[in-house]
Amino acid sequence: MHKILDAAEHVFYRKGFTLATMADIAEMSQLSRGAVYGHYKGKLEVATAMAERVIQQASPFQAEPALGALANLKRYCLHEIRSYIEPSSIQRVLFFLYVGIDDSPELLQLRFAWEKKRISQIDSLLKQAIADGELSAGVDFDLISLYCQSTIEGVFSIVYFGSLSESQRWQRAEQLCEYALQRLSF
Repeated sequence: MHKILDAAEHVFYRKGFTLATMADIAEMSQLSRGAVYGHYKGKLEVATAMAERVIQQASPFQAEPALGALANLKRYCLHEIRSYIEPSSIQRVLFFLYVGIDDSPELLQLRFAWEKKRISQIDSLLKQAIADGELSAGVDFDLISLYCQSTIEGVFSIVYFGSLSESQRWQRAEQLCEYALQRLSF
């Protein structure tokens, strides 16, 4: 079963949901189509199992206790950006869920669950920053949460789609996250 899901990651990443076929998954996994169909009824079931497996296995962010909440928020932002960019199972699945799913309700639910997890982590770190006095208790919480989410998405776009070299890519990502998060404390 892992062989099928591993193959599906690559097939869906390259072809998207609409163009991928069960035959493609069987070929990539070096199994017969019958063997693939023996485990899954169709490509939606394969795609869902593949995405659920990778999302469950994604290593959760671990805050560094010695750092303040805003420093950990910066680390979290960079952690998220790296997971979207560096080649890995999570990168392939997230690319698929954001670009290649053709708005399938079952797969959209998985994308929304990922986003909910991301928002929950951001909100937790922001609440800690308020409790620790790093942010004002009167801050517009919903607005700064959205600001942090847009920081991740914006820095990702610049780093992923920009023309930065590999060495500049992460230096700029760190600088941009630092700059954006410094604005929270004003």
